[in-house]
Formats: sequence, C-alpha cells, structure tokens
Amino acid sequence: MSKEWLWWLGEFGLVAVVAVVAGFVTKDVPISILYGLFVGTVFFSLREHRRVVAQHERQVSEMEDKAMNFPVTLSHRGDVDPFLKRIVHSEKEELLRLAREAEDGGIRLMSRPVVNTVVDCYGLARPGDKIVSTNSGVGWGTPQFDVVRQLNFDLVDKGVDMTRVFVEDTRATPEEKKRLKQEMDRQKGHLHVRFIKESQLPPEAKKNSILVYDKCFSYGSYSKTMGTGIKQSLEVANFCTRRDELEKAKQMAENLIKLSEEYK
Repeated sequence: MSKEWLWWLGEFGLVAVVAVVAGFVTKDVPISILYGLFVGTVFFSLREHRRVVAQHERQVSEMEDKAMNFPVTLSHRGDVDPFLKRIVHSEKEELLRLAREAEDGGIRLMSRPVVNTVVDCYGLARPGDKIVSTNSGVGWGTPQFDVVRQLNFDLVDKGVDMTRVFVEDTRATPEEKKRLKQEMDRQKGHLHVRFIKESQLPPEAKKNSILVYDKCFSYGSYSKTMGTGIKQSLEVANFCTRRDELEKAKQMAENLIKLSEEYK
C-alpha cells in the first residue's frame, strides 16, 4: 500500500475515532456522526495544510540543494565545456554573496557587466585562432571598452585573426553614427574592420556578438541608457559551445563578411 493511501486511511481512522468518542459522550448517534464529521473536517484541513506546506518546503529545499551543488556535479562531467563550467561557478559565487547579504538585511543586485562577458570570450582565443565579432556601437567611448579595445589589439599582436563588423543601427542618432565612425577609425589600423547597415543584416545575424571559431559563440541584447544615447546596459548574455551551434555561427559570420564592406 502506498504512503498516500496510508495517509488517507489514517485520516479516515481519525474521523471514526472522533465519531465514536462523540457517541459515548452525547449518547446520540446522529449528533455524534455530525460532530465527528465536523471535527474530522477541521483536523483534516489543518493536517492537509501542514502536509502541503511541509511538502513545498521539502521541494524548495531539494531545489536549493540541487542548485548549489550543481556546479560541483557539473565539474565532474566530461561532456560539458570547461568555459561554461567556469561561468556556472562564477554565478554560484554571486548567489552565495546574495545569500550572505540577505542574512544581514540588505542585498545589492548587480547585472553582469558587458566588459566581463566580452573579456571572458576573448580569453578563450589563442595565437592562430580566428574571431569575428559584430558591434552596433555598444559601449565604445567608455573606460571599460577602452580596456576591450586594447585587449583586441593585444590579441592581434599575438597572432589572432580578428574581424569586427560594425553595424549601423537603424535608429542610430547622428551623434551615435559619428561615434561609430570614430571607433572604426581607431580600430581599422589594427584589425579587420568592416561595416554594414542594420537593414542589410541577414535575419539570423546578431548586432552584438563574438565568435571565437570552434570554441564559443556569445551574443547579447542591450538596453539604451536614457538621455545619453550610449547603449551599454547588458540585459541578456548568451553563451554557446555546442558544435552544431558553432558551425551555424561560423556560416553566419562568413555570410556577414561577404555582405559587409571593408572600412578604409
């Protein structure tokens, strides 16, 4: 007999006992039955509530344990890319930080900085690797992306073949277009710089992405900072390391290079 049936049998037994006791006390069978049903219903409601709450707490606890132990479990799996393992571990540390701060009565919610995502991807590149990235003007002109620019130059100096396709956003303001051109001028002497309008992009192309051939494809969506015209707030960052996804990204990159024009 299952535990569920045993639990229901116990509830029925409780009601029966209450009815029998009520019968002895009142010497009235109909009243004892009604009284037993009433008391049994109350007991049943209370016990069912406690059971549901306890079950919910157990499920939450199990999910928390799985979430916190997942990075450890993941580290022992050979079919998961090491780069993704590292990202999962870093996210676990962020969750632990929030838990510690919550105990003190206050937390700081922080989105993942754009520059961290970019640097993580570029960190996978080795001499001889090929990188194709797209950018619609996100972040350039900020101190954080001055670091990214220099990192790109350093990678090229070490033998990485890097191509950046700048995308002119359809909604770009004259100031944004000017800033995009300035950035292309800064980079064209160091790496392969190409240009394309957003309206010319293939449907599957991403306006802001990084492809390290055969290693990682990352792309993100960004929100626009109100009042400044600078797009630099990362909303969602995606990382792909599956072979089929990397092959599709490679085909997309090659197609994008053909559609774009070299910036001179």
